[in-house]
Amino acid sequence: MRIPSRADVSPLSARMLLAGFDQLVRSNLRSVSVRGSLPPAPVIWAGNHHSWWDAFVASAVLRHEHHAATLVMDAENLASFGFLKPLGLVPSDRPRAGLTALREGRTLVILPEGELLGPGPMRPLHRGAGWYAEQTTAPLVPVSLRVVIRGHQHPEALVDLGEPVQGADLAPAMAAQLTGLDALIATADPREPLPGFRQVLSGRRSFDERIGQLAEKVQR
Repeated sequence: MRIPSRADVSPLSARMLLAGFDQLVRSNLRSVSVRGSLPPAPVIWAGNHHSWWDAFVASAVLRHEHHAATLVMDAENLASFGFLKPLGLVPSDRPRAGLTALREGRTLVILPEGELLGPGPMRPLHRGAGWYAEQTTAPLVPVSLRVVIRGHQHPEALVDLGEPVQGADLAPAMAAQLTGLDALIATADPREPLPGFRQVLSGRRSFDERIGQLAEKVQR
C-alpha cells in the first residue's frame, strides 16, 4: 500500500477526522488529564496499549499541545480502515514512512507492545520505538495512559508524559512509570482530580453532578 505524502493529505479531511475524534472522546469520557509536558516536535510518543481509547486520547492530547501527529498502526488494521488515510497513518511494516513523518516535524505515536492488551503491567516491547530513536534526533518519550472509572459515572483518561529516554531504557522506564500511575490511581481520592494532573479536555459529567448544577441554578 502506498503511503500518502503530505501533498496527498486533504487538510480539510484531516481536520474533520481529528475534530470527530475529539467529539468521540468528549461524548464518552469524563475528561482527559495530563501530567508532564512534551518537548517541541518532532517527538516519538511511546505508550502502553491497554485500552481501545489509547490512540484517540493521544490525538486529543497532541492537538491540545499543538503537535501534528502520525500514528503507527498495524498494517492489516490500517488496510481495513481506509477512511483514515487522510491522516497519513503509517503501517507498522513501513518504518521508512515513520522516519519521513518525523523529518516533517510530526510527532510519531507508537504503541510498542504491538497489540491491544488487557489492563496490567507493561508487557515485552517490540523494537520499533527504539529503532526510530536510533535513526533520528527526535526525543523518545515514555507515555503511561489509563482509562478508568473512579468516583464518577464516566471513565477518565489519565496521561502521564515522562522524561525523554534512550531506546535501551524505554522498557524499564515505561514499566516503572505505569506502576507509579497505577499506584497513584489506587490511593488518590476518587472524587478529586488526580494529584499533579491538569485537565486538557472536558467531557461528560456524572448524573449527580448535572443534578447538582441544576439545583444550584434553581436556588439562585
